[in-house]
Amino acid sequence: MTGQNPFPQPTRQSSVAIIFILGNVFRLLIRQLWIVILVVLFNPKKQVFNSFTLFFIGLAGFGAITSIINYFNYFFYIRDGELVMEKGVFRKIKVNVPLDRIQTVNFKQNVLHQAFNVVAVDIDTAGSTGNEFSLQAITKDKAEALRQFVDQFRITEKALDTQTEEPAEPGAIHPSPLTPHPSQTLLFQLSPLDLLKIGVSQNHLRTAGIIMAFFLGFADDVEEALDLNFSKKMEAWLGTAEGMDILYYLLLGLPFLLIVSFLITLVRTALQHFDLKFWRTERGFKIVSGLFTRQEVSANLRKIQLVRWSSSPLMRLFNMVAVRMPQAASVQVSRKLAVSLPGCYEPQLDAVREAYFPEEKTLEHEEHGVDKRIIRRQFFLTGILPVALLMLVTRSLLGSSIWIWTLWLPAAFWLSVKFYQNWHWFVSEEGIRATWGVVNRTSVLLQWYKVQAVTIRQSIFLRRVGLAHIVLYTAAGAVSVPYIPMVKAQAVRDFVLYKIETDERAWM
Repeated sequence: MTGQNPFPQPTRQSSVAIIFILGNVFRLLIRQLWIVILVVLFNPKKQVFNSFTLFFIGLAGFGAITSIINYFNYFFYIRDGELVMEKGVFRKIKVNVPLDRIQTVNFKQNVLHQAFNVVAVDIDTAGSTGNEFSLQAITKDKAEALRQFVDQFRITEKALDTQTEEPAEPGAIHPSPLTPHPSQTLLFQLSPLDLLKIGVSQNHLRTAGIIMAFFLGFADDVEEALDLNFSKKMEAWLGTAEGMDILYYLLLGLPFLLIVSFLITLVRTALQHFDLKFWRTERGFKIVSGLFTRQEVSANLRKIQLVRWSSSPLMRLFNMVAVRMPQAASVQVSRKLAVSLPGCYEPQLDAVREAYFPEEKTLEHEEHGVDKRIIRRQFFLTGILPVALLMLVTRSLLGSSIWIWTLWLPAAFWLSVKFYQNWHWFVSEEGIRATWGVVNRTSVLLQWYKVQAVTIRQSIFLRRVGLAHIVLYTAAGAVSVPYIPMVKAQAVRDFVLYKIETDERAWM
């Protein structure tokens, strides 16, 4: 038996959920009408409220009313070992989720959630195509009761299955299925200094690219809304500048862009990972983090398919690595709710590796590399191709000065050689570990019984020289080893398929 059912009868969410429903409608309205809002604030003389805009506002208002009505028609309860959800206004929907299929129960609290002492609940199940069951706002006590009941149900089912499969011997002592939820062990907590290190070592160039893409993508809309012409103003500012002058202007603006990107990334990192706590639980791991939005994400150890860790040059200076544990789950969960540490130290990485692959350190590993012809591919991708594209794009601006881009080729060749030298993969009886990279270095750890499929890939060039790529697919991503001899790739494939067929452990 499990504990008392906390939701035997159909139950509504907290009345506070109405605020979040209306908030979703309001965000949708802003996302669609932000140009109109710009006009109203900065250019009120322009007539923008045409019939289409009024129609859209009316449609949004209808959606808001429908959402509120939907709140009063949304019920959830637990009955016959299933979590049941009933919702819908014009079309009734009923979702039944068996409790033994539930893998994780995750909480999220933004500022309003914390103010009203409620949480949003996302429930992921094995084989779902998304968060199959979600609640926008229920009280913290009810959320904790729901998670504890689900955990107790799974413990009970597991104990009953064990007793069924392995009959008790006379005098044998079996753990009670009513064993309370085990205490959690805190493995790591981000200090303000750790958070600063992580923020400094993030990819600021990616943020700069997002900023540039945003302004380039919406420049025309902003010009039309505010009756401005940025293009003419820019031409007047540049005047009759020649190619090298324009290059100088770009170089002067680049530091400003990088500083803005650095500050944005630093603030975003602080908000997202503030007071991050990393816990080891009986079933896996749990991470709680966030300043304004507190998010609690759990990972079932059986669902973790592989462990991946990486480091940038600054992270290596701080002796830190970023760790990610992809789970066998829906695309939505794997992207948004995957358990990952933005930065930790060697002891925490060792704890994750030991939990995922306990035998790793005791097994013998055979080290392998990749063929040196990978240098040719890397040099083409990181050297010749980018330089050719830059010369083509800047030909009209720089004229004969476009040959300045060829100064990158020696550095690209050196990076290609280092990439070849840093590619290593280690094979044992139970799994594989691979490491690669020059500027950013990445490692991955995978157990054979987690592999779902193995493929060998060959291009025309690789087939001619007897090389191949081998790809190991899991339910949460793939591990690829490039440029290895075809004979070795076939041997690894056959060995992995043998281990998959003979291993009786469940991959999830």
